[in-house]
Amino acid sequence: MRRIRIIGVVTMLVSVGVFCVGIALGAQPQSSEEMPAGDTSPVQIETLELEPTVVKTGDLITQTYRVRFPDLLDEGKEIIILEDRMVPETLPVHPFEGVSLDIEKRQVEDEHIWDFTYDFRLIAPEKSGYVLPGFSFYYLVRDLGEDVEDAEVRQVDGGGNLIRYVTTLTDTPLLDIRDTMELGSFSTRATVFRAIAWALAPLPLLIWVVMLVRQARRPKMISEAKQKESDELERLEAQIPVPPSIWQARRNLIQHVKVLEELVPSENGTVLQDIKRNLVISGREYLQAELPELHTGDTPKDISTYVAGLKDGPRKDALGGLATRLTYYQSGLETDVATPIDDPPGEARAIQESLMTLRPHVQLWLQIKGIFGAR
Repeated sequence: MRRIRIIGVVTMLVSVGVFCVGIALGAQPQSSEEMPAGDTSPVQIETLELEPTVVKTGDLITQTYRVRFPDLLDEGKEIIILEDRMVPETLPVHPFEGVSLDIEKRQVEDEHIWDFTYDFRLIAPEKSGYVLPGFSFYYLVRDLGEDVEDAEVRQVDGGGNLIRYVTTLTDTPLLDIRDTMELGSFSTRATVFRAIAWALAPLPLLIWVVMLVRQARRPKMISEAKQKESDELERLEAQIPVPPSIWQARRNLIQHVKVLEELVPSENGTVLQDIKRNLVISGREYLQAELPELHTGDTPKDISTYVAGLKDGPRKDALGGLATRLTYYQSGLETDVATPIDDPPGEARAIQESLMTLRPHVQLWLQIKGIFGAR
């Protein structure tokens, strides 16, 4: 236990000694770089007091270096301060980092006075006293008319100051701290490569689509005989009339039924044959539109046979009655026998009733009645 106490006292004395040495260094007047005897630098550096002297993590430390140098134009010379070498990002002040720089320039008689005001930030893990390291200011002394590249680069050192680091707590919600190792920024390059990748990603698929389209559009080589056969089929298909829609077919059939309704019984002759022919043609077109399952060449007799196989109901009865009358009319036309119609208006009414039963809204109403009647 006694040995531990002695070690603690020694440690405390060493810390106090380091702190006193730091204060002594900070209290010494800051001047330019020590030059050899007989060689005095024309540029003088004065290190002013920094603010604040006690900081925590993220606090900005303001340090001003006053640079004085004479105007040597009368002597045919010029002093050039290399400002590009004094940017905050390049200063060797670890564990501090340079944040910003403000240069104020003025001239008093034959002397130039430049104030380099830096903002530093201390990044350290331990609470202790730190000395802001001094660094060099670079300048040139050249003769008027001499190229800048031919002038010798000189330097003069600025002094350091003591800072007391008390805590790592900070009020800044997001602290952007520059690392001591600068790896550079690759965001622009990454964006360019990402854009190139997205642009080239669909390229293979696009090439395959273009090849498939070209292959599909390439004309197939066929023989002359097949080409003639194909042309003949196209010519025949073009001559086939387009079948009317179910509404148009119904309208045509109703028009011919009205002609039958207005027929006088005494006119049953050649006029009746024309009416029957029109009824067969328009009725067949209507039944084919009503029953898409029928073939193009089906006769009224074939249609009647097909309707007989349908499900029982009002629709089947209406289709059957219409197909039966068309079959009767077709038979009369084939035998060239002018079969008279005793009651043309009654025949017309029977066909109209079948057409009325086949209307969509009537079929829907009959189905609803059938559902509720079944219950």
